Amino acid sequence: MPTFPRRPLGPVSASVVTAAAALVLPLAAPAVSSVAADRTTPQRSVAQRQWADARCGAPASEPVRNGKPMTVRVPPTRPFTVGRIPASAWSRPASSDPTWQLSFYGLDWMKPLAKRAFDDRQDAQLAALVAQADKFYVQHPDRGSNALGWDEGTSLRRLHVLTCLSIVTGDPRLTSRMATEVRLLFGPRYYGPPNHPVHNHGLMANVNIRAAGEIVGREDWVRAAEARMRREAGMAFTKAGTSYEQSAWYHLVNTMMWRSAGERMAKGASADPAVRAILAQTERSMAVGRWLTEPDGDLVQIGDTPRNPGWKPVGRERPGVFRDNEAGIAVGRWSWTDPKTTYYTVRYGPARFAHGHPDKGGVTWSARGTRVLVGPGYYGYDWRNSYAAYARQAHSHNVAWPTRGRANPRATAAVRSASTKGRTHTWRVLDREHGVAHTRDVRVDHPSATLTVSDTYPRRTALRQSWHLDPGWRLVTRRPRNLVFRDHAGRTLRLVTDGAVVDISRGRTRPVAGWNYPSAGSRIPAYEITTGGTGTVRTTFTVR
Repeated sequence: MPTFPRRPLGPVSASVVTAAAALVLPLAAPAVSSVAADRTTPQRSVAQRQWADARCGAPASEPVRNGKPMTVRVPPTRPFTVGRIPASAWSRPASSDPTWQLSFYGLDWMKPLAKRAFDDRQDAQLAALVAQADKFYVQHPDRGSNALGWDEGTSLRRLHVLTCLSIVTGDPRLTSRMATEVRLLFGPRYYGPPNHPVHNHGLMANVNIRAAGEIVGREDWVRAAEARMRREAGMAFTKAGTSYEQSAWYHLVNTMMWRSAGERMAKGASADPAVRAILAQTERSMAVGRWLTEPDGDLVQIGDTPRNPGWKPVGRERPGVFRDNEAGIAVGRWSWTDPKTTYYTVRYGPARFAHGHPDKGGVTWSARGTRVLVGPGYYGYDWRNSYAAYARQAHSHNVAWPTRGRANPRATAAVRSASTKGRTHTWRVLDREHGVAHTRDVRVDHPSATLTVSDTYPRRTALRQSWHLDPGWRLVTRRPRNLVFRDHAGRTLRLVTDGAVVDISRGRTRPVAGWNYPSAGSRIPAYEITTGGTGTVRTTFTVR
């Protein structure tokens, strides 16, 4: 682990990269020469305001007045008051929800308060926030484990908060507290090599370390963080440019964070081969991000992905197929400009990792200007919540499984054959994800807006297929092997199976079934159809 000699507060460099600590895209960095001399003066210089905007984010909506209690609400728990948080609150948290704990222990709730107090010149309130942050380390010191807010993900967020506070107050106590977080993030808990694969948390840690070093004049932090980014950049994406994290949304997050980091590093070392490699890599990754954008302009919901806007084409893409065997993703489309083109994805490849789902062989499909088969999306990370857990179950995806099989999360899948020329594409995917040999044949016919999927298991093996429709579809006709749906635009979708329609669920709560998650904590009822049979079952979808 690198050692960092103590140095006095010094000037910062010309720029700072804002980490996507809350999984938002990086903000523009202020172009200034130094703010260190300004941070301790009563005046708010232009440079200091720029840095505060970049590192602290948006201010609180309600005023933060000197002498008035600062009440904080982190739903769903009771409000608490800055400066009055008892030591027991850290050792016995009010909620077990991982997202809540990330915000509470990460002190993320301090940033909007600090920004509002800074903007309104409420310096006594800024001092109270610094005192509360300092008190956290006294009441709840790092004991060398991941428990109760001392994991790497929470640490990197606290470092972000401390950097914000340092900008708006210049309080020297914060530097030693920042050093505590930097030591943790250079230790074995770091989410990256050598103990873990490269992950967006590791990049966020390095970006935050670099920014903190620039703020307090710790050039050794800056150098160490940049060295780690140089070493790890080539391990974040496949050769084709796809993030290894198995999520369309996290692909965009990783791409933009690495792009921002590379551009910032290039300002001081534009000829560095490692930096140039980062920029070239993110160019490929941005192209992949466009493939992961459906014709309606939103991301395809693969892995932990909300229904967020994707990336528009730049005008030089050619329709056809993007295929990346390292990532286990195939994407097909017949146009980049026609919103009514056919669009589909097929999942295969390595075992589930990071933000991926159990969707080997899974498909999504859009035709005639509407989404038809979709993934569940992202609800949350508290696996005790039945809705969050639903997205991590095989039947919440467009997949097949044997009724007596047991899922193996380490299983892989491979493409045996594919034909992607012309107006009809076919894929054959093999796996043993449930301990039984399985073949899935996918046929996508663009002119007729038809998708046919055949699933084959050994003879006499009972199997099920799960199909998840976009929330816009409504059931209008139901027969044993034939279902008809209609959407708000009057389009019809016909499902025909040579097996049987075993179940139709929509918005079921016990057990959870038939949901789509457009954003974290948000759910919309959507049809989940289960078809089944023995040996081989073929199901066809047609949009008119």
